[in-house]
Amino acid sequence: MSTISMAAPEAPPDPSPPPAGVTAPPRTPHRRMRTADLANLGALSGLIAELPLPATVRALALAAFIAVGPGAAVLTWVDIPARARPAVILVLGMSITTIVTIGAMWSYRWDPAGILTVGIVAITASSGLWYRRNTWPRCRRPEIHWAREPLRSFLRHPSTLLSVLALILWAVSLPGLAGPDASLYGLLFSGTGPVLAVAMVITAAAFVVAIRSSYVPAAVLALGTAIIVERLTTTVATEMPLYDWTYKHVAVIDYIQVHNLIQPNGTDIYAQWPAFFVAMAWFCDVTGLNPLTLAHVWAPLIHVVIALVVFSAARVVKLSTRVALTAAFIVEIVNWVGQDYFSPQSWTLVLAYGLIVLLLTSRDCRAAGILAIVPFVAMVPTHQLTPFWVLLTTGLLVVTKRAKPWWTVLAMALVAGGYLLLNLQAVLPYGLLSGSSPVKNASSNFGDVVGSQAKWFTSAVCRSMSAGVVLSAMGAALILRRHRRAVLALCILAFSPLLLLLGQSYGGEAIFRVYLYGLVGIAILTAPILVWAIDRSRAGRFLAPAAATAWLAIVTLAGLNAYVALWPMIVQTREQFEVMEQVTASAEPGVRIMMMHPAGMPTRIGEPYARQTLRDPDFDNPLSFGLYGEKATFPSPNQLGALEWALDQRPYDTFVLFSEQSDKAVQYYGEYRADAAARFKEYLSTAAGWTLVYRNGDTVVFRHIGSGKEKWKWVPAS
Repeated sequence: MSTISMAAPEAPPDPSPPPAGVTAPPRTPHRRMRTADLANLGALSGLIAELPLPATVRALALAAFIAVGPGAAVLTWVDIPARARPAVILVLGMSITTIVTIGAMWSYRWDPAGILTVGIVAITASSGLWYRRNTWPRCRRPEIHWAREPLRSFLRHPSTLLSVLALILWAVSLPGLAGPDASLYGLLFSGTGPVLAVAMVITAAAFVVAIRSSYVPAAVLALGTAIIVERLTTTVATEMPLYDWTYKHVAVIDYIQVHNLIQPNGTDIYAQWPAFFVAMAWFCDVTGLNPLTLAHVWAPLIHVVIALVVFSAARVVKLSTRVALTAAFIVEIVNWVGQDYFSPQSWTLVLAYGLIVLLLTSRDCRAAGILAIVPFVAMVPTHQLTPFWVLLTTGLLVVTKRAKPWWTVLAMALVAGGYLLLNLQAVLPYGLLSGSSPVKNASSNFGDVVGSQAKWFTSAVCRSMSAGVVLSAMGAALILRRHRRAVLALCILAFSPLLLLLGQSYGGEAIFRVYLYGLVGIAILTAPILVWAIDRSRAGRFLAPAAATAWLAIVTLAGLNAYVALWPMIVQTREQFEVMEQVTASAEPGVRIMMMHPAGMPTRIGEPYARQTLRDPDFDNPLSFGLYGEKATFPSPNQLGALEWALDQRPYDTFVLFSEQSDKAVQYYGEYRADAAARFKEYLSTAAGWTLVYRNGDTVVFRHIGSGKEKWKWVPAS
């Protein structure tokens, strides 16, 4: 019976000794870079970030400082297995940056340049002390050997050629990709979208060829190609960051940069969980980078980090390099949940995955379990839900003796519980628990909406692919267990997030978070079986390789489609952003801004949002907020009359916004009648009290004059 190997392949045997009479050339001892050396490189990067250089250069240098400096300084003194170090150094750097910046803000010691300087000095001193106790680095002239034959082999490898073909098709597709005018079925069904889909399928084929031939460099290239084709598209094919809610996060950062303070309580829940925003404000203050620019390039960068952390997690459980790369590839192609944008969720997801690497390492290295507390402390003031999933997972791993020490759980519980108690008043309006029905809690925020055929199709793709991925992981776990492989820890990682549905719906997003949290375990369970099936072709059996390739191609295509399915509703344009800058910058507190469905005209884009929310937390709620009657009957005469009466009671102005994205959303979700947007727009064009202040295509802004107050003046864009 064939067996499934989860171990790393053995190293090739040493070459034969030279013949008699031939003297072998002396070998130069290989000098590996030590952790202290790496920490010093990080400190040097931080120093470059302080120089008067272009913002982009300083941003890259500061990113290198965060990724390398603090984490390497810690691991200079704490020894953990080499397989875990890449992810741990990165995640510790992110965690320490988060903790230090939020600590400086809370203690009123906010000085972005000073914080960086202290970090550089501390890292340099740490390395210097280590050198003094061990050996100082010796300067040697590096010997460079050009490996021409391996480079030629790489360039000629079939997998490399396929990856290059995929990148060419991707580049060709970019100019023709649709914007807000995309089909309701998503980006892949509009313009050159099908070419993008073909490029992604070819990428999957390139990865299969690389894994089958055991050629790691080509597999790495295919993984990078997948990130480029699927994630970098969100940057290079758009002029502004995706999603309306991205701009809410930019607005919080703008407030911190303007006032050097966290926004007041009562603005939004971000005031109680501000760590991500403070860290990003520090990053932008030090480098001079516009937060919008950082938000625009965020998704591909965060996916590179996720791939590295998942790869390290797979290596920690003693999977081979090929299998670990396959796990990282699986996470990339099946992660359709749009939580990779500029947000606390994406930041804490990386921290959580890195913490998992530490927990998996802790069975053999107790210090790793203690270090896991560091990213947990960084997560707690950053995101509301993720720390409690991590706490649940850590508890299960400790109880089943898959992680140690046991008191790590107690320390995490004290931190999370204490912080929750301090901010209980901010959480209670949302509810600590939303019921004990897992089925109800698993419903999405649009689960009851029938919507259009396009919505039905997209929902079917998302649900089918997600269910298939989870079931595949379950089947893989059974096969691995049958072959006496240890799978309990991985099953906890993959399926424990389902327990969150016992008490929380998270505003209709819990099911998406459950899927997202479980991906690292799902991928590491599935990867060995996938590699085993691909390898079967070497024995002259092609059914298993064909099935594995088909599974990978289908999941790749479905994942890409699900990821960009809402493209016509989430794409933003610079023109719309500039219009909203004019509307919101001069609006007096108390103004009301509404849309039939929020899409395409972000209302919270800068520091002024705070004074609006302090006066009226619901100032930008959609039209349905307080709407008389049902959405399906709007705009009936009674509903329009009730709306006019309500607005006449307000002493402040009201704006009604229309955009192509909003009109597409109304059609997609089908909550309003098909002609509702057109009829409402026609009514506002002729109704007394309403003024057309901006029109450019489908971007339209109407203004209703408030009663009894002198109004602020706004000159609309031409």
